[in-house]
Amino acid sequence: MLSLFTLFAGLISFAFQVPDSSQRVAAGTMPALFTDTRGTLHLIFGRGDTIFYAASTQGGTSFSAPVVAGVLPDLVAFAKRGPQVAATVRFVVITAVDKSGTLHSFTLDRNAHRWQVGQPVTDLPDVAKEGFQALAVTANGTFHAAWLDVRWGKQKIAGAASTDGGRTWSANRLLYASPDSTVCECCRLSMVAAGNDVYIQFRNFIGGARDLYLLHSADGGRTYAPAQKLGKGTWKLNACPMDGGTVALQADGKPITVWRRESTVYQCLPGKPEQAVAEGRNCTLAVAPSGPVMAWETKGTLFVKPPHGEAVPVGAGQVPSLAVVRKNVVCVWEDQKQIRVATVALNN
Repeated sequence: MLSLFTLFAGLISFAFQVPDSSQRVAAGTMPALFTDTRGTLHLIFGRGDTIFYAASTQGGTSFSAPVVAGVLPDLVAFAKRGPQVAATVRFVVITAVDKSGTLHSFTLDRNAHRWQVGQPVTDLPDVAKEGFQALAVTANGTFHAAWLDVRWGKQKIAGAASTDGGRTWSANRLLYASPDSTVCECCRLSMVAAGNDVYIQFRNFIGGARDLYLLHSADGGRTYAPAQKLGKGTWKLNACPMDGGTVALQADGKPITVWRRESTVYQCLPGKPEQAVAEGRNCTLAVAPSGPVMAWETKGTLFVKPPHGEAVPVGAGQVPSLAVVRKNVVCVWEDQKQIRVATVALNN
């Protein structure tokens, strides 16, 4: 495990240009970022029962004024649970859960410039009661959703897909059931897709261990191979850590993951030993041309780590979301129910 001294050592030689300060976007909670193939950044967040949307074509240095993307009574946008977003050149899709446990969708036709309410993603009501869900999209425009579902008993992973920009969704399917009857009940999912590959990272619960696993579909989500444990270590814990990590795709299309075990953040390639990064929690990941960029929280301070350099403190807060746009890394997060953003130049 790394010490805090190791974490802070060498910060004066980092490869980023540290911004003077973060910028406030708006009042809100649980922000999420997505970069489309044209380099447009899509930012969403919650406030009360309302989901807001803003975009940036300036590499995250400025965003459009937030607009209402949808209103969902009893919106879940707290406790590390929040709306998710993915986009193609034609559609922007948002998925969000209400407190009863129904997963809803909202869709923007970018040609018509109009948000609409889509069909619910869950084809039964009140089955996504924990509120943890993830969203991804492939190059052919198929949106994939996954969530924790209780319809088959305890928490299992279910999924659905949309081929019409989130207006309608396929019949729900069971994607994974733990041999010990439940996956970790209170940890978020992460999802990424490209080509015919769809990856879902989740925290499992087998034999008392709360370890991270990866699901992989090589046929566009029609079938999934058996779940693969990430890393060589294990975490025996009689509680839920409420921390799920992130999976992203490298330039060669292979997955890379980041997640927490005990008080340490790890980077891990599937099938390889995990590599300790720092002490922290609530970690996330994006990929630059030169390698992975990570962000995490340590004692209320958010750090961003470039591919080849030391970690950079970017502000106080929690639950960061990352995106890489051209030569910029953009980090958004929540701080005392305010959405903040820091844009940092990537020098390598």
